[in-house]
Amino acid sequence: MIEVAAGRIARHIKSVVPNHPVPEDSMRHSLIIILNFVSVVVLTVLAGLATGRLDEAVMLLKCFAFLRLFSGGLHLQTSMGCAIITAGTATALSMLSIGTGFSGTLTVISMLIMLIYAPSGIENQTRIPERFYPALKVISFLVVASNLWFGSSMAAIAFFVQALTLVINEHFTKGGDKHV
Repeated sequence: MIEVAAGRIARHIKSVVPNHPVPEDSMRHSLIIILNFVSVVVLTVLAGLATGRLDEAVMLLKCFAFLRLFSGGLHLQTSMGCAIITAGTATALSMLSIGTGFSGTLTVISMLIMLIYAPSGIENQTRIPERFYPALKVISFLVVASNLWFGSSMAAIAFFVQALTLVINEHFTKGGDKHV
C-alpha cells in the first residue's frame, strides 16, 4: 500500500514536472521512506491514545528508531508490514512494566548483543562506507549503555527488542540477504 502510494505520487510529480532532475525511481524510494515513517508515527500515536500509553509508546519508538540508525537490524519485505509491526510492537510493549533490576539486565544484554552483531543488515540500506562500521558498533553500544545512567525501563525494552532484530537478521535471514 505504501509502495503503491509512493509510486503514484512519484508518477504524478513527474507528470507535472517532467524535467525534474530526480528520476522517478529515486523519488519513489524517498517517498516510501517518508510515508513509512509517517505511517509508523501516526499508527503509534493513535494506538497510544487508544490505550492511554501514548508517552510510553512514543518513548519506545524514539529509542528503537534512534538505536536502529546506528545498529541496523531486520528489514521486512513491505513498508506497510513494517509500519504495522513497528507501531503494534511499540504499543504492545508500552503496556509492560518492569523493575529497575530487570531493566538493568535487559540493558546489559542489549549492550553485549550490540558488541557482537551491530551493525547488521545495513549494507543495502545506507550510504555509510563499510570502514565506518566499527564506529557504528561503538555508537550502538554507547547508545544502549547510556540507559545505565538514565535507567529508563521503556528504553531498556526498546533497546532489547532492537537488539533482537540484529540477532534475527544474522541467524535467520543470512545477514539480511533474505527479507522476512
